[in-house]
Amino acid sequence: MKMQSSEIVIERIDEVYVDKRVDKVVSEILEIPRNQVQNYIKDGFIKVCSRFISKSYKLKYGDCLSIIIPPPKNNKIEPNDAPIKILFEDEDVVVVEKPAGIVVHPGAACEDVSVVSALKYRGVRLSSIGAPLRGGVVHRIDKDTSGVIVLAKNDRAHFFLAKQFFEHSIERRYIGVVGCHLKQNSGEIDKPIGRHPKNRKLFAVVENGKEAITFYKLLKRLENYDVVMFKLQTGRTHQIRVHMKYLGCPLVGDATYGGVLKEIKRQALHAFVLGFRHPWSGKFLKFYSKLPEDMRVLIGG
Repeated sequence: MKMQSSEIVIERIDEVYVDKRVDKVVSEILEIPRNQVQNYIKDGFIKVCSRFISKSYKLKYGDCLSIIIPPPKNNKIEPNDAPIKILFEDEDVVVVEKPAGIVVHPGAACEDVSVVSALKYRGVRLSSIGAPLRGGVVHRIDKDTSGVIVLAKNDRAHFFLAKQFFEHSIERRYIGVVGCHLKQNSGEIDKPIGRHPKNRKLFAVVENGKEAITFYKLLKRLENYDVVMFKLQTGRTHQIRVHMKYLGCPLVGDATYGGVLKEIKRQALHAFVLGFRHPWSGKFLKFYSKLPEDMRVLIGG
C-alpha cells in the first residue's frame, strides 16, 4: 500500500477480499456508507488496475485497487470542545479517551458536541475520509460507553487503520458489569448480529447477521453482579451489549437491552485497552484507559 496525493493504492488484493463486491469491501474497510462508495465508483474515483468498474464488480486474485477520496463539499461540524483527553498524537494518529455521554461523531440526532468537534476545536487535523461528519473516524464506541479510541489524521493512516479493523487484527478489551452471575467463568460467544427483526433501531442475534465473536472472562463476583473482561474478535455495532443480552445477562444500566437501572445511569461498559500497528512505523502500540468513577463506585473499587 502506498499514498500518492489523495490516492490510496492497494497493489495487490488480499485473499480475504477476493470474490466480494468492490463497493461492499471499500465501504466496510473505510467505514463509509455504501451509497457514497457507489457514487465514488460512478464518478471514476475508484478503479481496479486503472480500469473503470461497476459497483457490482467482484474482486479477483491479482487485482490492484486505487481509491481517490475527493475533498468534502462542505464542513458541517462546528468546533465545540468536550472533556476528552488526548493520550497520544503524532502526524498520523490521535488516541483519545472518551467519557460516557459524548458521541464520537454527529449522527441522526445532529449532536453539536462530539469527539470530532472537540478535536476540531483543539486544531487537530483529521483525514478527509468520511468527512465532514465522520472525518478521521475508523471505529466507534457507543455514546454511553467510555474509553479509548483512535482517529486518523490523514487518508493513508485512515486506510491503514481501517484495514486492521476490517481484518480483526486490532486488540480491543473492555470491562463491563453484568446484572447476573455467569454460568461459566470464561467463554466465547460466536453468534451473528444484525438488525432486530422488529425494531430496526436495535440489534440482535439473528441467523443471517454478520459474524460476531466475543470472548469473556470473569474478573470479580459481586453480590448481585459480575465484573467481566471482554475481548472483541469482531466489532459489530452494540456487539458486547447484544451478546450479553443473548446470554440473559445484560449489562447493568443498559436500558436498551434490558439491563437493570440501579447505581449507574448508563451501560456499565468501558473500553480500557486498544492496540494497533502504527500506520507509518508498523510498530504495535497499546493504550490503556482507567475505569471512570461511576464504574469504580459500582464495583466498589
